[in-house]
Amino acid sequence: MKGVLKIVLSLTDNKTITYSLADPKEGLTEAEVQTVVQEMFSKKAISVKDASLAGMKDAYIQESDRRALD
Repeated sequence: MKGVLKIVLSLTDNKTITYSLADPKEGLTEAEVQTVVQEMFSKKAISVKDASLAGMKDAYIQESDRRALD
């Protein structure tokens, strides 16, 4: 089963954006994701139009299965 890491970020305009990263490492923790998001925040690495990153709202791994059709 393949997974996609979804990181939901809050912006200063009260909207959210979601980053999707394929094939996250096995055993990834929320603390590790939070550390990366904090680094992105401190470097002002994310902005959308006039809004900037306010913080992380959620992080999870979305799993999906692929099944061949008969």
